[in-house]
Amino acid sequence: MTREIDKYRVNPSSLDLTLQIIRDRINLGNKLQELEDEELTKDQLLDYNDAIILTPDYQREYRSTSKDESSLIESMLLGIPIPPIFLASHKLKGVQVLNVVDGQHRLRAFYRFFENKFNLKELTILTEYNNLYFRDLEIDDLRLLQSGNILAITFRQFPGKEFELEIFSRYNKGTKPLTPQEIRHAVYDSKTNQKINAFCKKLLENYDSKLSKAYSVSKARYQKKALQENIFVILYILENGINIKIQKSPLYAENYMKDKSELAKASPDLVSSDFFKTERLFTEFNKFIEELLLVIDFPFSREIYGFSRQKSKFQISIAMIIAGIFNKMKTSNMTIETITSKDNIQFFLEQVANILSESHLENPDYKASSTNPIELKSIVDLYKINE
Repeated sequence: MTREIDKYRVNPSSLDLTLQIIRDRINLGNKLQELEDEELTKDQLLDYNDAIILTPDYQREYRSTSKDESSLIESMLLGIPIPPIFLASHKLKGVQVLNVVDGQHRLRAFYRFFENKFNLKELTILTEYNNLYFRDLEIDDLRLLQSGNILAITFRQFPGKEFELEIFSRYNKGTKPLTPQEIRHAVYDSKTNQKINAFCKKLLENYDSKLSKAYSVSKARYQKKALQENIFVILYILENGINIKIQKSPLYAENYMKDKSELAKASPDLVSSDFFKTERLFTEFNKFIEELLLVIDFPFSREIYGFSRQKSKFQISIAMIIAGIFNKMKTSNMTIETITSKDNIQFFLEQVANILSESHLENPDYKASSTNPIELKSIVDLYKINE
């Protein structure tokens, strides 16, 4: 008889890895993530086996300072033991890889130093090493670093992705808890999830673009996955419309991400066609937003209906309304060319100004949530298609 505890026992293995081996495996992980091919050959599957993925979705953005990184290098040069790292087996593009569950900052510091991305600063013991890059070290020091060991505790078998996240959470006790959206990104993996992560990263890299400003992109919103959550809310509504049974906007994101993840597991043959539809729909929506940007600086704000945007440049309630109206236009068989025509853009802005200025958003006596689905649906229902 199998005991309940046996279902959750993880039985990790422990192995000393040299920093050179870790560097090589991180390089493999980086190359694998950059590959556009989703289906790899047998040789590729073996070539990338046990590649290290330094930043799984649930890991936070890197925040160490040069002083912190330098101190870690100094510790290794002095022979001071480095805390172990924790790795978890995972499949990426069919490859058996190892996600970094705990130890991202340690590994990234070593990797960045080996790649000559920073020089040593503010060392307190090996002061003569200050300002040196990896390439500047004596050969004996280079060998010492490359052959230096870190204990890697590896989890090869998990009851599921959720349990991997649980391990991550437990090894990160005492740090700032994960946000709900960070948890969703870890649990509900899908091709769409990866696409939106890449889209948000591109917005962050093009911070000064009009589209980035429209989505109110900032490093903080990107790191905390707030930006990604907003976009998943929009995607749900683009595909399904306003759902009066979903009371809170984050639940739109959760339902959407869960559905895409479950589709990948239950019907892998449908994933490509479903992803293509989502990608095309989101591209068309952003084309619509770009046309609005020719008239309005912040279309996801109160500016869309003629009011001062004040402090908030992005309001999720307005983003949901715009997505709901776009869904209505698409389901009425309007082409994207018609939707983005100058006449329709003007028609859209005039109607939105009339409807929203009289909506709950401008009612001083309204005390409930601005994303109340019944209120949002009534706004979308009032919108008349330009025929």
